[in-house]
Amino acid sequence: MSGEGLSNIKIDGEKLLAIEDVLGIEKAREMAQAQRGKSFGGLLNMLNRPRAEDIDVVYEEKRYEAFWRVLGTARYEYKRRTTYKVPVEPMVKDVELLGTTFDAQAKTIGLEGVEHCVEEYREEKLIDAQTDQAGAFEKYLARASRQIETTEELTKDGTPIVALAAKPAFLVRTVVNALIKPIKADQILDEQIAISELALYFIPVYTFEFHWKPKDKRVTVSFDGATGEMRPQANKIAERLRGSFTNDEMFEFGKEVANFVPGGGLAMMAGKKAFELYKKK
Repeated sequence: MSGEGLSNIKIDGEKLLAIEDVLGIEKAREMAQAQRGKSFGGLLNMLNRPRAEDIDVVYEEKRYEAFWRVLGTARYEYKRRTTYKVPVEPMVKDVELLGTTFDAQAKTIGLEGVEHCVEEYREEKLIDAQTDQAGAFEKYLARASRQIETTEELTKDGTPIVALAAKPAFLVRTVVNALIKPIKADQILDEQIAISELALYFIPVYTFEFHWKPKDKRVTVSFDGATGEMRPQANKIAERLRGSFTNDEMFEFGKEVANFVPGGGLAMMAGKKAFELYKKK
C-alpha cells in the first residue's frame, strides 16, 4: 500500500436507534399527577397553595427527540528518516559502530535511522438533532435500544418527532476534519479515516400542561421516557416547532436526513404533521 495515501473515507454504522421507553404513558401520567401542586411552587407562598381540584391537566403529549452520534477513527502508518544524537564522554574522539567510524568531537555522535510509525486517533460527537449543539447524551448510550428500519415504527401510532436541524453531512465533515492530522513523513504506508458509527438516537419524552383555574396560570412539565426522570426544562412540541422552524425549513431538514439515513423521509413527514397540528390549535 506504499504511497497510496488517503484514497477514501469509509462510512459505516448508519442506523436509526430507538431508546427503550421505561415509562409508558400511564406511568408518566402518574408522575404528572404527583407534580400538580409542586409544579406551581415558584408562584406560591404558604397561604396561597392551590387545591388539587383547582388544577387540571389540559394537555399531554408523547414525542420523540433525537441526537446524533458520530464516531470516527483514523490510522496513519508511515516511515521517516531521523538522526539520533547520542552523547559521549569528554575523552572520546570517535566511535566505531557497525563498521562505521563516527566523529565525536562535538561530544555527540549522530546515528541515522528510519522510523516506522503508527498513529491512531478517535473522535466522537454527540449532537442535539434539534438545536445542532453538543449535548450531554452519554447517559443514553448505555441504555437499552433497538434498531429500527424507518421512523414509521415510531410514528405509526401518531407520536410525532421533533423536526431535525442538525445536518449529518456537516457533522461527518466536522469529525473528519478533526481526524486529519499533519504528518512529518518521508513515506506514507497507509492513511485511513473511517466513520464507524453514524447513528440517530430517538428519546421518548412525555409532556403535560397544568392549568390552575382560579389564577389562570399554566405550567408545563416533561419526563424523560428513557431515564424515568423529570426534565429541568419543559415545552410542548408545537412550541419547539413554532420557536425554531418554518414549514419550508422542515422540508429541507427532512430532505437532508432522507438523503443520508434510511427512513429519513418519514421523519420529515412527522415534522410536517406536527406543524400542521399546531396550526390547527
